[in-house]
Amino acid sequence: MPQFVLAADDDAFYQSIVTVDDLFQVIDDRALTTRFKDQATDFTHYYASSLERSFIVDDELGQVCNTYSGSDIRSCYPCELDEVSKACP
Repeated sequence: MPQFVLAADDDAFYQSIVTVDDLFQVIDDRALTTRFKDQATDFTHYYASSLERSFIVDDELGQVCNTYSGSDIRSCYPCELDEVSKACP
């Protein structure tokens, strides 16, 4: 018997969403939208409450650069502004 997985529980499914067109096939116009700047680049954060999931779009590239559970606004950059560490020289 086949086992069904809800897309809402499948991180791999959401990680595969790269284009804005793909994103709008998954979320609807009720998603909360917040525009913000991070390290001089414009982004749009979409939070789909029905999925309890956030998507961040790089406005210049028109691509989804981060998706994760929850409504907090995160970054597409691996490092914080002015952060210096082994991973962030």
